[in-house]
Amino acid sequence: MFALAKILAAAALWSTIGVAATLGGDPVWLAFIRSVVAAAASLLLGAPLSRRALLPGLLLGGLFSAYPLAALYAGVGPAAYLLYTAPLWTAAALFLKGERPGRRESVGVALVMAAVALFLSASAAGEISPVGAAAGLASGVFYGLYIAAARVLASEGRQREASLGAVAYTPLITGPLAAAYLAWFGRPPTLEAAAAGAYLGVFATLVPYVLFASAVREVGGTRASVLATVEPVLAALWGYLFFGQVPGAATLLAYVLITAATVLASGATDK
Repeated sequence: MFALAKILAAAALWSTIGVAATLGGDPVWLAFIRSVVAAAASLLLGAPLSRRALLPGLLLGGLFSAYPLAALYAGVGPAAYLLYTAPLWTAAALFLKGERPGRRESVGVALVMAAVALFLSASAAGEISPVGAAAGLASGVFYGLYIAAARVLASEGRQREASLGAVAYTPLITGPLAAAYLAWFGRPPTLEAAAAGAYLGVFATLVPYVLFASAVREVGGTRASVLATVEPVLAALWGYLFFGQVPGAATLLAYVLITAATVLASGATDK
């Protein structure tokens, strides 16, 4: 029971990323500060630095950069659900490596593709900002490719390199972006962006990772992944409660399809 509570707590903390990004207001500085704080914490926890952790780290850095932009322009709920298009991109990456999806995974991919079409339709209709939709899809791509890379490392017994080790490399992406942003626009981080970035580095990266990792061994990957689907549901709720963001019909249907796809994909991961 305590393990289930830890997984739900991790999902609840992850669901606040969009809220913090919206309140922080500057996605570039927020992503940079988040990555620096999370990387420093991971090194203190003994993150293994290796070349094998570099690729997943760069992908996480891309995710850290794209997701706040999606939350600001698409809304908290749509950003979270666009992130959960990740199974489509994971399946595509693993397919290229020769791993064929099972029946449940194939159905899940089809549902995600239908959801993406609905999001694009909502964007074309003016319901979701095109910039937000593009950033949300990019975050899903980065997350999906990270999951594929992490699965390869985990199959080799390198779980810590795929997690803590990867986090340590995220500033390699967010750092140059922040430097270019400062040079081009001359905007230093605001107090709000610094506070939101620090919050994300600790409470939306390090703490939920520790909670999830410590609980998943006890409850199993399938149950943990299904329980974690409360993350986008809560994110959509926070978007409505804090910012009055109400999704349209197409977006709501996309939410349902992605939730179903995530549950199917989760059920296919533990054999």
